[in-house]
Amino acid sequence: MGTENEEELYKRQQMDERLRVQEQTRQQQEALAKFREAEAARKAAEDAAKKSSMVADPAAGGVSWPDNEVQAAPQTGMDKVAGALRVGQAGDVAFARDLLNSGQAPLGGVAKPEQAADGAKESPAGSRAAKPALGLG
Repeated sequence: MGTENEEELYKRQQMDERLRVQEQTRQQQEALAKFREAEAARKAAEDAAKKSSMVADPAAGGVSWPDNEVQAAPQTGMDKVAGALRVGQAGDVAFARDLLNSGQAPLGGVAKPEQAADGAKESPAGSRAAKPALGLG
């Protein structure tokens, strides 16, 4: 073997190597702990961003009938005149109101003309065209 000095030197080198490995392991564990904390904070921020984008704040939204139950602006005298003349947005509103309250069947519900006994498309008395649902007829 070697002398006592060589054995002592070898033991010190082994101890120094063990201490160096322990210090390196401790530094790696600290770095890993910091990384995990940063990763957890990043995931929490992402979850908060996802959660805020998934749930809408009803007070922050714009006009989205019927969810926000936005009331129509009261009509002024000019709106009433424009509605009677069927001009602009007030005219569109009046037209839609009249269509809804007219009681007419929609165009898809118009009856087909009856066929005559001989296979003709119109009866001998002639067919009367159904009144369109748009109030134009």
